[in-house]
Amino acid sequence: MKIKHLLPVVALLIATPVWADSNIDKEKDRAKREKLGSAEMSTKLASKKARPLAPDAVTREFLYSVSPENPYKVINPTIVTLSNDLSDLPDYGSRHMFLFYVDPESYVMESANRDLEKELKADGKLGWEGKTYSPNIQGYAVLNLADTKLPSGLIRGVVKMVLGKNVPSLNYADNDHSLRNAWKLPDVNNKFVLMFIDKDGNLVFYRESPMTDEDKEFMYSTIQRYR
Repeated sequence: MKIKHLLPVVALLIATPVWADSNIDKEKDRAKREKLGSAEMSTKLASKKARPLAPDAVTREFLYSVSPENPYKVINPTIVTLSNDLSDLPDYGSRHMFLFYVDPESYVMESANRDLEKELKADGKLGWEGKTYSPNIQGYAVLNLADTKLPSGLIRGVVKMVLGKNVPSLNYADNDHSLRNAWKLPDVNNKFVLMFIDKDGNLVFYRESPMTDEDKEFMYSTIQRYR
């Protein structure tokens, strides 16, 4: 498994408010001038208002009950790259996926999210030499930009700048709850969500940080089963 964490970039945005504030207007102007290759994408970017949940959205209690023995089938959602190009999750159906679905504000507000990130990095559990590495598993991060008050264009720009040319291919964005509603998730505003989806499109692990020790153990044991 390989995954590049974009979360420190969000922290960087918050840690430098003067720099960010001075560029917000410029970023907004740039976003307005941005020419997108799809009328559908233009519509998506035009609205930042919260949209209602899917009418048949599942409950958190149900999602916390999913497991390899009790999977929940999900489809490949239409989301966007950090450059706002329409995309799906490219490894859906071919590799198992460990996915972070993150409202950037949740990372700032909850120290448990940053602690979890440090734990994952320190243990090397998501790296090439880590205990859960497997060429059959890919890690992704999807920024939930529909639920953040932070300037989404600025977030995308800084993430791309800090992570470099290659890493953004592993990171995506959700401008309008496309992933949330495609998978019929409950409200994910201000949530740091971790999910594992097997190569058959089955969600077999779902948790929202902060996680208990039992949650973490279940997460690692689930990943181990799909190495």
